[in-house]
Amino acid sequence: MCQTLGGQMHKTIAAKRRLLITEFRGFDMTKHLFLTGEKGIGKSTLIKALLKRSPGPFGGFFTVKSAGVLSGQITVHLLRVGMQDSPCADNLLFCCGAQKDQASIAARFNALGCAALTPRPGVRLLVMDEIGPHEEEAVDFRQAVLAALNGPVQILGVLQRAESSFLHQIATHPNVRIVTVTAANRDILASAL
Repeated sequence: MCQTLGGQMHKTIAAKRRLLITEFRGFDMTKHLFLTGEKGIGKSTLIKALLKRSPGPFGGFFTVKSAGVLSGQITVHLLRVGMQDSPCADNLLFCCGAQKDQASIAARFNALGCAALTPRPGVRLLVMDEIGPHEEEAVDFRQAVLAALNGPVQILGVLQRAESSFLHQIATHPNVRIVTVTAANRDILASAL
């Protein structure tokens, strides 16, 4: 009985893996791939695992939350990929739960985000982890993202699930492929991508 159940589970996993591989077989790897899904499902973890298997150098950014920069506050920071940055006041985007000054947030995204997306020699992949609705008013940053989508360097990124004309513009760009990460497919995606 246990062998039958185990064998059936193995067949189900193998079938899901074949389906994902078949789905990606037609994917033009010169296009850009953005992951989406529920918060905490493992999108950033998947990107970090893919980067470990891929040849560098990489450019772009990760956004990270920190509890250690401003006393008693959770903050969000934009860290450049490959630069050994740590969360600090210099890369602070905004404080979670605080009244948000959209103009100030836009200015920080414009400064930090554009610097992270500036082309560097030899960069083979740009990481954009993650893009969400806070970037809506950051015109320079938005232009840098759209320029990268039209450029030659492949992008691996994360799009938050939120209502935003900017997120919609990325998701519907002809060079972008969107993949939804779920608890059921995240481990299979790690081997299929």
